[in-house]
Amino acid sequence: MISYCTSGSGKHPVICLHGFNESAHSFAVLQNPANCYTLIAMDAPFHGNTQWKQGLRFTPVNLHEIIHAILETEGFTAKTPFSLVGFSLGGRLALAYYEKYPVAVKQLLLLAPDGLKFNCWYWCAAHTFIGNKLFAFTMKHPRWFIQLAGLLNRLGFINTGIKKFVAHYLDDERIRERLYNVWTAFRYFKPGIAQIKKSILLHQTPARLYFGKYDTVIPPERGTDFVKGAGAYAQTHTVEAGHRLLQNKEVQAILKEGF
Repeated sequence: MISYCTSGSGKHPVICLHGFNESAHSFAVLQNPANCYTLIAMDAPFHGNTQWKQGLRFTPVNLHEIIHAILETEGFTAKTPFSLVGFSLGGRLALAYYEKYPVAVKQLLLLAPDGLKFNCWYWCAAHTFIGNKLFAFTMKHPRWFIQLAGLLNRLGFINTGIKKFVAHYLDDERIRERLYNVWTAFRYFKPGIAQIKKSILLHQTPARLYFGKYDTVIPPERGTDFVKGAGAYAQTHTVEAGHRLLQNKEVQAILKEGF
């Protein structure tokens, strides 16, 4: 069972995908000018009130089926094009979804999206047998990895933001379990950035990316690299914020009247 919440009753549906360890309610701050939009924010598997019964497997096809079912429940047709908003981990889902179903998406709004750059840690943990076993062990016995992150930070291999990020999420047993489930189940969301850029050009899909000036987890430079080769359809914006972009007033107003 997929849990989701809606706001507004406009003719333009907006599908919102939240970040790790968050929920659909993260998007309650989005402004809906002149009630142009129907905002639909879903709780991802292993988050919020969603009860995921498919084990450690969640794919773009699953997401496509879920979105279509929700659209029809809310009075839209399955073929109604929609705006797709993704924050952090939700940005990875949005990118991989768009790669597979570009004609379904009217516009892309990506907030500090994960998935723009190859992540060796994630690939090893989610896509290799040994790496996944080590990942499972670490989620049960995290102290060694937290200490390793501290050492790597002191040696200059990772920044302080990443070190704090690791310590924050690995210090709570429930979050560690969620992290293992999510990284393992979501391994099928592997955005092909070159193909996504081609689709943006081919389908003339507006894509706006937002990054926090002080974000050390997903820095603004990744947006600069992404828009190269995507023509005038992709734009990147840097706002006065860290990683928590939805707390920024400019980001809360990304849905524009009459789009």
